[in-house]
Amino acid sequence: MSPENPDPSPALDLPEVLVIEHETDCPPAVLAEVLEAEGVTLRLVRAHRGEQVPDDLRGVEGLVVLGGGMDADDDSGHPWFPAVRALVRTARDRRVPTLGICLGAQQLALALEGAMGRRAVAEVGILPVVPTAEGREDPLIAALGDDPRVLQWHQDQITSLPPASRLLASGTDGAVQAFVTEDLAWGVQFHPEVTPEVVGRWAETSDLLPEGVTPAQAAAAVAEAEAPRESWRALLAAFARIVRGD
Repeated sequence: MSPENPDPSPALDLPEVLVIEHETDCPPAVLAEVLEAEGVTLRLVRAHRGEQVPDDLRGVEGLVVLGGGMDADDDSGHPWFPAVRALVRTARDRRVPTLGICLGAQQLALALEGAMGRRAVAEVGILPVVPTAEGREDPLIAALGDDPRVLQWHQDQITSLPPASRLLASGTDGAVQAFVTEDLAWGVQFHPEVTPEVVGRWAETSDLLPEGVTPAQAAAAVAEAEAPRESWRALLAAFARIVRGD
């Protein structure tokens, strides 16, 4: 191609986010759509299928650790977990923006010297969270709007934040729902990445589904929550912009 007639579609050097998947039923889903829309490349590692978790982050501008139905400290049943926690620490040391979702938030907390425990009763459904004053100024949590409602599906929870962390949102019972460590690594106990189809699959197999709720009803609740789902996309887009350096 001559200088007078440059290639009309040159390859773009897009920022890349490394995404760790723990199980098939907890995919990137909406996260993949948002990253593409924001001009960010997704590199997916399906650790549960034996794909190796990298031990460095060369060439990567962001890290996301997804959720899953397992306990965050169950290393014996999920032998890639120590490598994930090590990668979170590498991201912290190299100042790579990180987002942990549900199980991923718990792994982030454990990796950075926080702690987790177990709720007496599981938290499932679209429920309100309460931003702190700092959360209302945080780019991710502020994107949820003034009265955020988010999709919860967990019984394990974060009981102690890592050092150099700030609480960004709590549940109505005071439990940790979102935090940031060193203004670089965000953990959210809820699921901004889900679709109605993903939640329907969870409801078919999860022992956390409330009695009397059918999988179809669980999926429909997410489908009908149009305004909350837009706010979840906004949170993910805010993270993508941080990865881009905006």
